[in-house]
Formats: sequence, C-alpha cells, structure tokens
Amino acid sequence: MASQSKLPQLTSSNLFVTEGGIETTLIYRNNLDLPSFSTLPLLNTEDGRQTISSIYQEYVNIALAHSTGVVLETRTWRGSPLWSSEIGLSIPQILDLNRTAVKILHDIRNKTPSTSVVISGALGPLQDAYQDSTGTVSFGQAREYYGPQIHAFAEEGVDMLCIMTVTNLDEATAAVSLAREYNLPIHVSFSVETDGQLRGGRTLESAIRAVDRLTENYTTYFGVNCAHPRYIIKAVRGMHTDVRSRIGSIRGNSSLKSHDELDNSLVLDRGDISVWVREFNELLNMLPGLKVVGGCCGTDEEHIDAIASRINSVG
Repeated sequence: MASQSKLPQLTSSNLFVTEGGIETTLIYRNNLDLPSFSTLPLLNTEDGRQTISSIYQEYVNIALAHSTGVVLETRTWRGSPLWSSEIGLSIPQILDLNRTAVKILHDIRNKTPSTSVVISGALGPLQDAYQDSTGTVSFGQAREYYGPQIHAFAEEGVDMLCIMTVTNLDEATAAVSLAREYNLPIHVSFSVETDGQLRGGRTLESAIRAVDRLTENYTTYFGVNCAHPRYIIKAVRGMHTDVRSRIGSIRGNSSLKSHDELDNSLVLDRGDISVWVREFNELLNMLPGLKVVGGCCGTDEEHIDAIASRINSVG
C-alpha cells in the first residue's frame, strides 16, 4: 500500500481546496491558445511558466486566507506521449515538460512553508474527454502511454497521482496499477453527464466498485470533476454509504450546460456562483469522506474563494 499517511488532506480536520478551471482561465481570460486543451506548450516558455505560477499562487493565497491546505495539480492533463502530434511537441519534449510541471509546484511549495501544499501529478483521458473511449483504449495501451509520464512524476517527487475526467475503466485501472508499482497514492476522478451517469451509461457507483474490485481497493480516494454540482448530486443520491465514503474530491463545473453544449460554446459560462455554492454545499452534506473541494471548467478564484468561505464557516 502506498504511503497514504503522508498526505495531509487525509488527516486534516479542515477540507483542503484545489484549483478552479485553470485551462479555461488561460483560454478565456488570458486569451491563450491551448492545443487540444493542453497547457504543456506554455510550460516551454518563461512567460508561460510565470503565467501558470501566478495563477497557482492565487489558489495558494485562498488556502492561506481560509487556514487550510491546497492540492495543486500539475498542468499535464494532456501530458501523455500519445498527444505528441496533437500538441506539436516531440515525446522527449513532452516528458521533459512533465518534469517541469512538477518543479514549478515544488518551487511554489518551497515558498509557502506556512500551509500544506500537496503536489499531484495529473493524468487525463487518452482520447476526447467528452467521448467514452471504452473498447478503443485497452488496459495494456493505457499502461504503455501513462507509464513514461508516471515515471517522470515519480522521479521528480510528486506526493500523489490523479487521473481526471475519466470514463474508461481500463484507463483508470491502468493508472492505478502503475501507481501501485511506484508506491504512489492515487485519486481517480470520473466525469458524469447531466443525468448523473458516466458517458456510456455506467453509474458512478458501479464505476467505483469496479475499479476497487479490479485493483484491490488501492485507490486512495475517488472523485468527480467536470460536471456541475447539480449533476454530481444526481450521481451520488441513492448511492450506498460504503461507496459514498470512497469519494474524497469534488471539482464542479460552473456551467449547467451539457458537455456537448460546452464543447460547442464560443464564450465562457461562469455560471451563477451562488447556485454553484448552494448545490456544492448539498454535496458536502452527502459525502462523509470528502477531503478536497475545487472547481473545473469555467470556475476561477472567485468560485474557489466562495466555497472555501462556506466550508470555513461550517468547519
């Protein structure tokens, strides 16, 4: 079993925060082009690294203001060598930039001794996140593509791994199997549709149970990201208590739009923050094992500060 005890969010009496939708912030607020939604090319320039570091610092400041810790994900959601041609980088460049992404977070942590900063190496789906790749990406293929990325993370000293926006159980279990080989904790985060189910029709409960069964319960905790809290409530309502207790992270989208609608949207939908917080708060009451809260597409510092204020007021 991985060294779970080293993760401060597991033993903290306060919920940790994490980021909002950094990629949508870069696209819509900073007017930057992210090929295939990848921030890796930005890590290749000094200006890009400074821009990303400044955004990270905003979330660290929120954690400090609310006397809690923060989990920061490397900007490597599109960091698998599989994406080389899509994002215009060679495989050696991609792997070097995965290392750079970790080093940026070590630098931030070294400058922030007064609170816990957890460095999480982020993995993403190997195909379009809004499509179900079940049956098209196998367990073996996923291990092949995630392996070099996780190796780089381990050598650079991440605290944990996270695979986000996943619907393909082969991708999830491949990532978990590699995490076990490197003795790293891992967070597996699924995405759900407006009906509360994964794309393809599987329930969140069955997905969590399947990954736990196939990997001998190795996953540190599960999560949901890239869905509005309203749709995550649908996924959780009616779920057995033992499975609810395995959910440790929620990162909600700002928008109530479906994934298909968001995929074809030309403007940023920041949503109604008061509704986002109110429905997020309902999730807090439904999930006894929750450890980390944050945002996904369309959310920014204002959303995270709002939910941090809420959890601080009830903590």
